[in-house]
Amino acid sequence: MKGNIVNALAIIIGSLVGMIAGRKISKELQDFLMGIQGVCVLFLGIQMGLQGQSSLILILSVIFGSAIGFMLQIEHRLNQFGEKLEKKFIKQKEGLSLSKGFIGASLLYCVGSMAIIGALQAGLLHQYDTLYAKSLLDGIISAVLVPALGPGVILASISVFIYQGSITLFSSFLEPLLTDIIMADLTGVGGILIMFIGLNLSGIKKIPIGNLLPAIVLPVILHMVGFHL
Repeated sequence: MKGNIVNALAIIIGSLVGMIAGRKISKELQDFLMGIQGVCVLFLGIQMGLQGQSSLILILSVIFGSAIGFMLQIEHRLNQFGEKLEKKFIKQKEGLSLSKGFIGASLLYCVGSMAIIGALQAGLLHQYDTLYAKSLLDGIISAVLVPALGPGVILASISVFIYQGSITLFSSFLEPLLTDIIMADLTGVGGILIMFIGLNLSGIKKIPIGNLLPAIVLPVILHMVGFHL
C-alpha cells in the first residue's frame, strides 16, 4: 500500500503548494512541465517493457487487448462515466468550491489507466514505479488545479487512496497463481502501456489508453493455456 500512500501524500503536498503559490504558475510553464513529465514516463515504460520474457506474448497481448478494448469501447465508456459524474456533482454545485474541487480532482486522478495499471502492479508485482511516477504527476497537477477548482482538490487524496488501494488489495489475492515468468511478462505489458501514456502526456501522439487495459490480463491467460515462445 506504500505506493498509494505516497500518491495521496503527493496530492496533499501539491494542493498545499497550489493554495500558496498556484496562481503564479503560468500556462506556458504548466505545458512545459507536462511535456517533460511525459518523456520521463516514456522512459519508465521502456525500462519496464524490457523486463518481459517473451516478446511475442507482449506483442500479442497488446494487439489483442487493444482490439478487445476497442470493441468494448472502454475509453469512451470511461469518458462518459466521468462526464456524467461531472454534470451531476460539479455543475449542480458550482457554488460549493469544496465539492467542486473534490469531485473534479477525484475524476482526474481515478478515472484513468495509470491509476489502474499502477495499483495492479503494486498488488501483483510489488512494483511501485508507476504509482511513484503518477504521484509526481498528481502532485504537480494538484498545484495547478487548486486555483481553478478550489481547496477541495486536497480531499481527492482520500478517494485516490481508497480507489487504488482497493485494486491493490484485490489483485494481491492472485499472486499465488503467478510464476516469475508470468509476472515478468505482466511487467512488460504494463511497461508498454506506460509508454503510451508517456506519448500522450508529451503530446507526441494521442492514444485511447483505456482501450488497451484488457492487455494487462492477457499474458496470464496466454501462459495458462500453454502458449510459450
